[in-house]
Amino acid sequence: MPSPKAMTGAIAQLAPGLKADGFRRFGTSFNRVTEPGLVHVVGFQGSKWGDEFTVNLGVYVREIDELFNSSWKKPKPGVAGVDGAVKEYDGWLRARLSSIRRGSDLWWKYTNLDAAVADIAARLQADAAPAFGATASRAALMAWWRDRERQPFDWEIEPRAPLGAALLMKQSGAVEEAQAIVDEMCAETKGKQYHHLVSLLADEIGVKPCS
Repeated sequence: MPSPKAMTGAIAQLAPGLKADGFRRFGTSFNRVTEPGLVHVVGFQGSKWGDEFTVNLGVYVREIDELFNSSWKKPKPGVAGVDGAVKEYDGWLRARLSSIRRGSDLWWKYTNLDAAVADIAARLQADAAPAFGATASRAALMAWWRDRERQPFDWEIEPRAPLGAALLMKQSGAVEEAQAIVDEMCAETKGKQYHHLVSLLADEIGVKPCS
């Protein structure tokens, strides 16, 4: 079984390129703040079997995280992505680096580390960079959401994710769009346990809750 230091070695080789693109390193995660409270995340994840690793991407929005009860540790002082790491799993949007362009899930082997680093570096520029570019501001996130079915970037949409979009819409003054998102979620979850939570979060967002 390869040493855990193998992934550290890969990260060390990729760190200069990520730092040149504005990312700050926090161990195995890299954060880039593009607007206050909006953080791009590149995270390295080792396999529990120890012979391979993968790279995850995330887009974190502070107010959406707070709406969902905050996975970034509230007691920690400072600014998320600046004074402390935001992890990929904290993100509103998440994806594997290898699948952000609708590809397959890919794990790289430590046994061929030079090839792995070269492939990851190429994918960060060709795939992650434009995906992050399309999500670099709250306005861009709303534009992406409106046109997400036609976008080339395959961000994971969790069941609660539309409520984050509704919050962004409401903040921007697009109240009718925010309400439409919530109404659709209310209809989809009717008769399910999640329905009550949708209604509660709609009230937090500031739109009409489920009837």
